[in-house]
Amino acid sequence: MNKWIKQTAAALTASGLLIITAGFGLSAATAKAPDDIAANLPLYELGTLAGGSGPGLADGGNAAALFRYPASLAVRDDGELIVSDSGNQRIRTIKDGAVTTAAGADLGMDAYGSRIGSMLDGSGERAAFNGLAGLAADARGRIIAADSKNHAIRMLEPDGSVVTVAGTGVLGFRDGAASQARFFNPLDIAVTKDGVIYVADTLNHVIRKIEDGRVTTLTSVSKRVVEYFPGAVSSAGDYADGPIGQAKFNEPSGLALDAKGNLYVSDTGNHRIRYIDFGSGTVTTVAGNPELIYSADGMYAEGGFMDGPAGTASFHAPLGLTVTPDGGLLVADSLNHAIRYMKNGIVKTLAGTPGEAGAIDGPAAYGLLHNPADVISLDDGKFAIADTGNSQIRLIEPYIYPAGLKADGKIRIVFGQDILSSDAEPQIIRGVTFVPVRVIGERLGYTVRYDKKNQQVSLEKSGLTYTMMNGSNSVMLVNGEDSRTMQLPEAPFIHKGRTYLPIRFLAEKIGLDVQWLADVKAVLLRSRR
Repeated sequence: MNKWIKQTAAALTASGLLIITAGFGLSAATAKAPDDIAANLPLYELGTLAGGSGPGLADGGNAAALFRYPASLAVRDDGELIVSDSGNQRIRTIKDGAVTTAAGADLGMDAYGSRIGSMLDGSGERAAFNGLAGLAADARGRIIAADSKNHAIRMLEPDGSVVTVAGTGVLGFRDGAASQARFFNPLDIAVTKDGVIYVADTLNHVIRKIEDGRVTTLTSVSKRVVEYFPGAVSSAGDYADGPIGQAKFNEPSGLALDAKGNLYVSDTGNHRIRYIDFGSGTVTTVAGNPELIYSADGMYAEGGFMDGPAGTASFHAPLGLTVTPDGGLLVADSLNHAIRYMKNGIVKTLAGTPGEAGAIDGPAAYGLLHNPADVISLDDGKFAIADTGNSQIRLIEPYIYPAGLKADGKIRIVFGQDILSSDAEPQIIRGVTFVPVRVIGERLGYTVRYDKKNQQVSLEKSGLTYTMMNGSNSVMLVNGEDSRTMQLPEAPFIHKGRTYLPIRFLAEKIGLDVQWLADVKAVLLRSRR
């Protein structure tokens, strides 16, 4: 078993001072249509849709349900979310706030505490799987599944029964009649409107097609062999763009069809996103540097993390993909613990903190994921994530304005879903938003003290004291016996008997995310974690 598959198996078992401007500035964001991801990027929030705090098996309400290393997601036309619950060897569903089991027999646990898998067709409660991975819903509401350790493609019918579409249950590589074809650890599938099934045949390093009961191989078979340890050699994937029949992949593990019927591929071992254009008959690299070079004994390319132009962006073991309503692409960047977004040749991070694993909700840019394996579009601009390492289904959705927040010409301060009330309106001066110090200070948990004689205001919290003087940019910070001076972007001032200071100063010092909602002239404050 090679390095990447070992990693996958393990995952499946296991203060600068900035200003805020009144227009579109460094942290500004305006409300757009729900499918306008680029415009909403700073406002997305990461939550938990279903699943408890660890692996297990339990149906019921979303919050009480338990999963064991979910690997993939699909959505039926009626909005029902389908989950490939890999570690439980089951297909589960989420609808109307409840989780149920659609298919998968209980064969007990093995000596290592893992649920036993097998291969058996039949009714949902009798059917058996082994290492369920990628899912896709076809036009008839059937769920097609990559049953990876059975080296087969299975199907959950609308009546709840399970049948084998292709594969014998024995690993190998063979085209021909679907019932006799062989695969090697297929991890994802994609289904066209006409019922053609594309397969990411991961450890054969190829893309296969199932059509009219026959399996064919679309891309070139890798001939590369590496000596990964002195005296030990292994076959490995490869990398080549060009005509489809000559293109090469290294453990392709994620597929997504676009509106043109072309295919995006997570080329996982190469840490790149590839694109199969059936019209032109070519394969190209659409994200990640196409000048890939393997080391002499390297089974994989080098992974990394970098946002920016797609040609220089970096990923680390990208897995599941979904094409978004706005024509972009979301990538479950598993070993970066992040969801990435690509559109118009630019890659950005939508959710997760790259390089940091965990299970924390909040503003999406500061939330934590753990080895996310798949992501899929839902209604109303939302996206669901198979958060494999956390054994949860997570949810990304745009921030929703609180009721009553409207464009009325006044400047508002919003803390989460609370509109802060004050008899003194915030002020915008030279592009910086100022607020009455008592309003924001007390809402953020500070004790506010005034020294009228010296025109000073102090804010105290958790052993820290910030002291500011009217008209001065300097701030004295006292922390126990230590003290230092910092500089504000603009000096505090007194207006109608109230002391005003830049809102970002306090907010960022205590770990708040600050956004400007230009369409309603409001400053949004949210806890980062």
